[in-house]
This record gives sequence, structure tokens and C-alpha cells, in this order.
Amino acid sequence: MIERLIGLIFTILITFQSSISFADQPIQLAIVLDDIGNSTTDLQALKLPTAITFAILPYTPLSKKIARLALKQNRELLLHVPMQAKSHNDKLGKGALMLNMQESEFKAELTKALHYLPDATGINNHMGSVLTEHVKQMQWTMDILDKQGLYFLDSRTTAQTIAESTAKIWGVPALRRHVFLDNIRTYKAMDEQFRQAITLGKRSFSVVIIAHPYPETIQFLASKLDQVNSQIELVPLQQLLPQNERLAMAKKRKERQQVSYIITSQIVNNQTKKIQ
Repeated sequence: MIERLIGLIFTILITFQSSISFADQPIQLAIVLDDIGNSTTDLQALKLPTAITFAILPYTPLSKKIARLALKQNRELLLHVPMQAKSHNDKLGKGALMLNMQESEFKAELTKALHYLPDATGINNHMGSVLTEHVKQMQWTMDILDKQGLYFLDSRTTAQTIAESTAKIWGVPALRRHVFLDNIRTYKAMDEQFRQAITLGKRSFSVVIIAHPYPETIQFLASKLDQVNSQIELVPLQQLLPQNERLAMAKKRKERQQVSYIITSQIVNNQTKKIQ
């Protein structure tokens, strides 16, 4: 009887300590700024906390400059890949992935964009409400990411997206967007979305917000994040992935860079010999 009572007390204490531990655990908040690279006002985003991840559009006027400055801040970069949508495809920009592409063209276009932003740790979809609903195209995407040691953030621009589930089947690390911050660019509306994100974060201890480099958004984030308390930890997006996945991706990226260096050196040597 005494042993059972001691066992019960021990169980209650362990449960109590666990609940305190969870209660004390801060919410890991990851914020991704999409659509970076088109406007000089995007440069203002560099003044925001460096834990905020930049999703940079390929081939845009300021993409290289902002990427270079962001890397000096040790800021994480994503490649913001244009993908076919249900409307407004005229706004996709250069490098868009489309349903009518054959596999070789599709993979070549994505690979080319990744070479354009070689320091990206992952990608997310720019628009893409059509493409992210199609199995074949998502498999092609994950095949490239798997080989290059990159992960996928599903922006969830459609409720029927299969991007995240395809990534997991393919063994590619993946995350999802929970809240869009600035569909309405007023302080009140953005504050409501931010509060919703924190509420969601309390359930799982992590949450992903996608926002844009609008002047109103930058001003809101600068003000709001200055008020963040110890219950919220602002983190780079990839920190939400398990450590073993991050290490495995880093190893693949390092191996890819070494191979690229060897190939480049061989090309230079061959060209030098021809000149001689």
C-alpha cells in the first residue's frame, strides 16, 4: 500500500514538473519576408532583426545586392520560386515553373534559379496555387531539393496543396506557413494576425508567419518585435526543423559545393592549357 502511494506521488510530481517545463517553454516564432528583390524599399527590411528570414525572388533588380547584405548579417535566405497560379500569372516574373514544362525543362529551370541564389538553405513557393496541387511537379521539385540538401516551406496559397506532404514522402525536410501577416496593411489588422499566430504557437510551441517588405509591414514588425517578451523566441526558419535534418542538409550542401569547386577548377585548368 505504501509502495503504491509512493509510486502515485512520484508520478504526480513528474507530471507536475513536465507541465511547468512546457509552460516555461517559449514559443519559437519564425517570420519569413516574401517577394524580396524588386523594390528599393526592400532594403529597409535589413534593419529588422536578423532572425527574420528573407525569401528572395530570382532575377529581380535587387536580389543579388540584398542577398549579399543579408548574408553579412548571417541572415537565412530562401529562394522564393515563382510557380503557376490560378490567376495573375503575368505577375510571376522570370524563372517561373509551369505545368506545361517537361521534366527536364522544369528541373533545369529550378536548378538554374538555385545557382542564382547559391546561399539559400531552402525554397518556398511564390504564388503556386496550381502547381502545388500537382503530384508530378512536386515530385520533380523535391527530387532537386533532396539532391541539393535544401528544404521546402509550403506557403499554402491553396487549401489543396500537396507540397508539404510530397516533401515528407520524398524525405525532404518541410515546414508550412501558419499565418499571413499583411493581407490587410493596417496596424490593427496586422496586430490581429500576429496575435492569432501567437495563439497557434502556444499549442505547438512554434509558428511560421509570412509577411512582405511593405513599408507598413516593416514599420509594424519593428515596433511589435521591440515589445516581444521572454515567452516568444524569434528564430530563423530552419531552426524549426529537427537538428538531425539540419545537419544532414548542411552535409549535402557542403558536398555539392566541393563537387562544384572541383568541376570549376577543371574547367579553368583546361582553358588555361588551351591558351598555352
